[in-house]
Amino acid sequence: MTVSFIYIFAFRLFGSLFKAKREKYFDLRQDLLKTRWNISYDMYLSTALFCSIVMSIIGLIVAIIIILLMGTPEIMMEQSIMTDVVAGFHQYKNIAVKIIVVIASVVIFGGGTFFAIKFYPKLFNSTRKRNIDQMLPYAVHYMSAMSGAGVIPVDVFLSLAKNPIYRETAVEASYIVRDIKLMGYDLVHGLKTVAATTPSYRLQEFLQGAITIVSSGGDLESYLKLKADQFVVENLREQREFLETLGLIAETYVTAFIAGPLFLIVMVSVMSIMGGAEMMTLYLLIYMVIPVASIMFVILVGSLTPEV
Repeated sequence: MTVSFIYIFAFRLFGSLFKAKREKYFDLRQDLLKTRWNISYDMYLSTALFCSIVMSIIGLIVAIIIILLMGTPEIMMEQSIMTDVVAGFHQYKNIAVKIIVVIASVVIFGGGTFFAIKFYPKLFNSTRKRNIDQMLPYAVHYMSAMSGAGVIPVDVFLSLAKNPIYRETAVEASYIVRDIKLMGYDLVHGLKTVAATTPSYRLQEFLQGAITIVSSGGDLESYLKLKADQFVVENLREQREFLETLGLIAETYVTAFIAGPLFLIVMVSVMSIMGGAEMMTLYLLIYMVIPVASIMFVILVGSLTPEV
């Protein structure tokens, strides 16, 4: 309820600024369609502008607090022609630095917020694309089994849309069902709409093939069976490539962050005993370099590992 109120409030304030710029924000409109958030581009940009103004005010407050607590830093310059030029403005140094700090804080907080919110749909769609691509082979197997049992295509997509196991793939199927059940369009139109707005090229290719089959009166059951077998082969290939990549990462980790650090620890320990190295280097290696590198490798492997 609170989020909806913010959207409506921001749109009433700034909606007119973006309504006439529909063509300018074509890419953003496409990205918002792919997110399935059901929000117009002008309302989204209005909310982004409202949030950036709020963050600008916060940035202004932060800048004032920094100035009050830390004061104006002393700027030392070597004697040159430039110092002679600015010498007459030295008395305005404090206020100039304060103005710069305030402007920088407002721009960083406000501008950063606006562009982060504007860019977020692309980031969200990349996550949706990955999720759809991972679940699509299993969803197609499910659809193939339903179709083989004699269920009509519309009910196949309806059953898929109601199954939360398939996550974002089920969301895409729900929009096909929406166009058919609520909007009154036929199956081909629903497939075309989702194919044009899905972030997954894999799903887009699958739906375009289904459109061709349905439009020509072909056998959809055979098509689903063919695609299910194709996805099995592709899954095996992708898993094999992942295992090879994982093996390479493991070898790199053992070499760079197990054998390498052990060698350095022994070498630094011996040198410190002989007086040629400081123990601080050893502490940094043990308590900073190795843990941080291990965490980075965990994040890397986690990002590469399929969820299913």
